[in-house]
Amino acid sequence: MDDHSSSPGNSKSATVPEGANFDSLSARERDLKEKIEQLQDFVEHGPDREREAEEERMRTLPPPSEIVERKREKKFMEQLSRGELKNEKRHQAKSGVLLFLLVLAILAIGLWIYQAVQ
Repeated sequence: MDDHSSSPGNSKSATVPEGANFDSLSARERDLKEKIEQLQDFVEHGPDREREAEEERMRTLPPPSEIVERKREKKFMEQLSRGELKNEKRHQAKSGVLLFLLVLAILAIGLWIYQAVQ
């Protein structure tokens, strides 16, 4: 009889952790479903929201003084970019000449050492 009385107690104690485990799994499943729904909403409606925000920003004009300043800054950056390209090409050409002179100097020193050894 003790086996029968301890048996139901064991099944109850085994059921409680399973129930608690089931509740935690259910809660986790709900959390995951909620996160999945949020991500799906972001994927489906995110680009539209971004586009609407950009359109709203474009419709809202900054003060006239700021427009002039932005145009001047944009023009300066474009000129700076062209100038930077010219400088970079000039720098690369100069580096190429220096590399050629370095190789010639190494060859000349190598030849001089070769002649000194013989």
